[in-house]
Amino acid sequence: MVAAILRQVVGRESESQADYALVSAFRAQIVRALGEGRWRFADHFCDKLLAEEPCNLEAWLLKGHLAWRHFQDTRAALNCFQRVVILGGFESSNEYVARARSSLAQLLEQLS
Repeated sequence: MVAAILRQVVGRESESQADYALVSAFRAQIVRALGEGRWRFADHFCDKLLAEEPCNLEAWLLKGHLAWRHFQDTRAALNCFQRVVILGGFESSNEYVARARSSLAQLLEQLS
């Protein structure tokens, strides 16, 4: 619903500008929620952001950490971290891929 309203408000702008504004609004909500310790709210807006940008490595990495550290959902965390590695093309030079690999290693060690 927020996406539809935002697109109507910025309807005179190009679609890419509207998408950028929407993604920026979702990012702002995520930052705000994290600052307030509202983990479910941050996760919700990660989902909204990923609906607009399904390959956003930063959002997938954040979802993985939220699942692992705050929701104790190791399966979701593993899936998110693996998705970052796959979407990032397994490139260790990519900051998000490197962080996801490190988090995967820590999580797997914790589970063993």
